[in-house]
Amino acid sequence: MIWSWLGVIATLAVASFVEAESELSSCSTPKPSLHLTLTPSLAACNYSLHGNIVLDGTFAQDETLVMLPETIASVPTAQYGPSGLVASDNKGALSLIFKRVPAGPFGLPTQAWIAERATEGPISINFTARPVFVNTSALPGPHFDIRNATGGLSGSMWALVPVPDPISRDDYNITVSWNITPDQGAAFTWADGVGPHSTSFSGPVTRLIQTFFIVGDVKGYPSMPAGPGGKFGMYWLEDPTFDIKQVGEYLQELLAYSTKFWQDNSTDPYRVFVRINEEQRAGTVGVGAGGTALTRSFMFGYNPAGNISMDRITTLLAHEMTHNWTPWNFGTNAEQSRYNEGAAEFWSLRLLWRTSRLTTEAYLREMNERAAGYYANAAINMTDEEAQAVAWEMRDAQRIPYGRGMLHFANVDAQIRAKCNRTQKLDDVAISFLQTCQQNGRCGADEWFPLLRSALVEEAVDEWKQVSSGHPLIKPQEGSLGPCFDVVQNGTSPVVYIWKAKRGLDISSAHCLV
Repeated sequence: MIWSWLGVIATLAVASFVEAESELSSCSTPKPSLHLTLTPSLAACNYSLHGNIVLDGTFAQDETLVMLPETIASVPTAQYGPSGLVASDNKGALSLIFKRVPAGPFGLPTQAWIAERATEGPISINFTARPVFVNTSALPGPHFDIRNATGGLSGSMWALVPVPDPISRDDYNITVSWNITPDQGAAFTWADGVGPHSTSFSGPVTRLIQTFFIVGDVKGYPSMPAGPGGKFGMYWLEDPTFDIKQVGEYLQELLAYSTKFWQDNSTDPYRVFVRINEEQRAGTVGVGAGGTALTRSFMFGYNPAGNISMDRITTLLAHEMTHNWTPWNFGTNAEQSRYNEGAAEFWSLRLLWRTSRLTTEAYLREMNERAAGYYANAAINMTDEEAQAVAWEMRDAQRIPYGRGMLHFANVDAQIRAKCNRTQKLDDVAISFLQTCQQNGRCGADEWFPLLRSALVEEAVDEWKQVSSGHPLIKPQEGSLGPCFDVVQNGTSPVVYIWKAKRGLDISSAHCLV
């Protein structure tokens, strides 16, 4: 199953980074430093990852020093608890008060550690994380947790590293050091390397925690280290059951095309991490399969026994990569998911079609499979908010924003093309939205609705809100897949609408492409 809605928080992290840099560019106040050193222990049956943070700054008595989510979308993080962090400063040992916050940063249940006295000088914090216990009978959840594999560990920094207020826009000079043997490798979103090495950058702490990592006997495509000029990397520990080089080449090409399509001028690298999921239940894309996106990266997981097809891998990874340009980061989780998941479904498939990675026949099949899945969904009559409220209890509810968002985007695109005699598309509106978000750092209904209203009319905003209610049943409009396809009803219980090639047309013709 595809799990990516929290990738929108990564967009907020990037926006915060850009804004903070702009605001502080003329300020002479030195930035505090945060130096993270990670040391893996890969002893048989006892894998762990030791961390040390050296943090500048002065903290008052009873002030929160660092925080870490307790869970992220129901996925457990490192559970350090009252005694798992050991701190000291120039005065010696620094006692910490542990507190659980039901709704901390990003609305997540949070572990917080509070200074029992005022600090003096740099603060050193030590911790040790261990991989999670995996319930093999469960569906795979978002890929934030720390997992072990033969010869290494992978996960997200978000689930590993306690940091000062993660929603602050204060800049830090951040260094990440890997204390590993000469033959071991390590990678996270901003850099990779072999043997002991360090990487430094500036930004808010979200720039650090909204990343994935992998360490140990790491393999890479292209080969590691990528070096300063390497803008793409794919990493894994155990050799996959599929052709990893073929997947890497495909993603590299898709990244280049998508970057151009979205008019993305970022010079940041893009990384893909691969892990084995031990979960044995079948999700939407196969047994134990799924993906999760964060800033300029995603983690893909699969179960070797699931025999996931290359077609499924292709579309799943395209969806995850497209989250790099789905920027809605403000408002409720339901509002964010409706845009971001729907957009990732809609544009990942359409761009694969335009690049001929999907033939027209394959594109039609993929769109129809998703449409049929939406109409057969037991949660189809739920509002966006109702579906979000039970998303971690009911798998069907998790899928609502994917199908609903995709179908509505197809309709909006058809309306814009019809109004403008095919001189404009939904693409133009979405790119403007992305650019607005990158400039403002905030992105939601207040930015999207004016663009939608300008492209069409006020009724387009009313329709967006109506679709969010789940009623009436959304139906694809004529032209929603382009000029070569009709919309037909393909079922009555439940009612299912799909697209069908118009009789007598060669749908492989360039005329059919939209």
